[in-house]
Amino acid sequence: MAGGEEKTLTTPKEIIHHKFGVKASYRIEEVHVSSQSSCLYRCHLQLPDFSVVSNVFKSRQDSEQSAAELALEKLGILPQDGDDDDHITVEEGWDGIVERIKYIFSDEFLSTDHPLGSHLRATLQMDGERCGLVPVSAIATFDSKINSLCKVINPSTDSDPVLAMSYVMKAAAKLSDYIVVSPHAASLQRKNPYPAAIVEGLAPHVESTKVEAVHIKCTKRDEEVVERVILDISSDRYYLDIIAEKLGLKDGSQVMISRAISKTFFGYECRLYSTIPNLTSSNDFKISRNAKASFVCGQDIHGDAIFASVGYTWRSHDLEHEDVTLKSFYRICCGMSPNGIYKISRKALIAAQLPLLFTRESNWRGPIPKEILCMFCHQQQLAEPVFTISTAPAKSMSDLLSSYNKVKDDSDNQYLSRGEEEMPGSEEGYRCEVKILSKSHDLVLDCSLKKLYEKENDAIQNAALKALSWFSMFFGDMDVESLEACYTNDDLDIQFKQRNRFKETFPSSRVYELPEIIRKGDWYKSRSRGMPWEEKRVQNIANGSLVSICYSVYLKKDAEFSKKGKSLKELVESNEGIEFEVGHGSMNPHLESVVTQMSVGQYVRFSTGLPAEGLVLAAANDTVKALSLLSDYTSLEYSVLLLGVKVPTEERMEKANIVEKVAEDSLQLYRD
Repeated sequence: MAGGEEKTLTTPKEIIHHKFGVKASYRIEEVHVSSQSSCLYRCHLQLPDFSVVSNVFKSRQDSEQSAAELALEKLGILPQDGDDDDHITVEEGWDGIVERIKYIFSDEFLSTDHPLGSHLRATLQMDGERCGLVPVSAIATFDSKINSLCKVINPSTDSDPVLAMSYVMKAAAKLSDYIVVSPHAASLQRKNPYPAAIVEGLAPHVESTKVEAVHIKCTKRDEEVVERVILDISSDRYYLDIIAEKLGLKDGSQVMISRAISKTFFGYECRLYSTIPNLTSSNDFKISRNAKASFVCGQDIHGDAIFASVGYTWRSHDLEHEDVTLKSFYRICCGMSPNGIYKISRKALIAAQLPLLFTRESNWRGPIPKEILCMFCHQQQLAEPVFTISTAPAKSMSDLLSSYNKVKDDSDNQYLSRGEEEMPGSEEGYRCEVKILSKSHDLVLDCSLKKLYEKENDAIQNAALKALSWFSMFFGDMDVESLEACYTNDDLDIQFKQRNRFKETFPSSRVYELPEIIRKGDWYKSRSRGMPWEEKRVQNIANGSLVSICYSVYLKKDAEFSKKGKSLKELVESNEGIEFEVGHGSMNPHLESVVTQMSVGQYVRFSTGLPAEGLVLAAANDTVKALSLLSDYTSLEYSVLLLGVKVPTEERMEKANIVEKVAEDSLQLYRD
């Protein structure tokens, strides 16, 4: 049970080999980037039931370890979780933390490849009283063994790093003959010095360089101020001290380190660094809560924060780092929502949006809804979604048409109750229910469709899509407080359990409530608002058609509002050829409304208002120029060329028209 056995610290690749042996197949792909002089590597790992692809790395070994780590994440296995911590008592958990801390400050641990070993070696290069003083935040963040033991004592530590740090401090206090707990800072230090010979031979190699990061400032007026910041990394300074200086703190012991939020292009982890809150003065911190940083990291952040990719890893004793630009930061923010995941996958952040309906896999573009939902759940630290299929008798298309026409002559309430349950089908239809659970198996969302589908896969994909659409609505205002405990919407058959919050990705004070548009019965209306002329337009392209377009989107400021006295334009997004299915909301309503009025070969230019600023900055190639143009007088200008149209079969057009009629009549009922 003691934490001192370093043999438990196996690498991801070793764990994969132990579990799968020769059934695990690694394939290395060489990646050539014009801006890089040397070749890069990407690893494809094939396992019996699935495969994963790593990010791009500078060495073959790093790409293999990354692929193995991704596979372990998909299997729900933590690389350094060798012991059976789920079956030990709370008292044994405390004893385990004590033993682990003692081992971390041993001579043996100092030379290991563990990231925390690199932190120790870096602090030993400091002078005076701070020599060997290791921040508790680093211990609680980077030692997975201590993390696991803290969760045995209290599962809440998984989403509360301050609580985990307090457990480390409490356990370290039991080692008064071996460990010094700093009374003025959250840090630990070995009482007796390390042998000089060991320390001299283990000095870390740090090259002086400048690393770009993102500074998320906290303002009293709740304004969002996100700026570029440069970290001056030097060989004679501990990198956490450098970050602390940028945050206006005394040293690295006052810096709180988040979990890994995302990864850079080359596979380096991105983390959020902020001030460790003083639990005794929580009222002061409520005033300075940083909403944007809290949203990004999933816990309450107070004061300024820095989002950066810099730190020690298992791969090397050296400090690794990569620039994090404003563009990459806003893309990470965008990718936290289901809609954002879809936008990024289509490489169309401005133009694309998550569709409302899945018709068939051959017409769907981008990752299918089930894949997106699995990605979203993994990102939010939720369990894999559980799909349950049931069957029921279903009407044929001709019966459905007759039923539809008959119901139109009845009352509106009769139509609504019957129309929702009847979808085009053969002799038997499929209905799907999807449940989303937390990692502790608490119910978060139960989504059961009333509609029947001809194919089992269509039912699964539409259930996943409905769950994604539901979650997407919670990614607007970040500070909405809830008043009730649970909501059920009979029309959608969706139940959301509010007591289960996504603390891993959202602030602890962020509680999900049913959006106002659903409480008022306006869910369909919310995605049906389009251009001012939309109701009067003449649609040349039928719903269900696959269209291909070439488009460009520019930020535009007219000459009368420009300081230079001339019109200014900046390209933010373009695509030489993108396909989408008409009538299901897979493109933003402005763009789809215009495209459906065009003819093949026709070129159109039109302007709209601006979307969310963060979306523009995530899409723009030149963030600085884009920021300089953003104002109340800036608009988006689209240039669109219709490349081609694939008209659906008569049967598919018939189905599409039924769906459209049902949607229109449902919308009219809500309006009335």
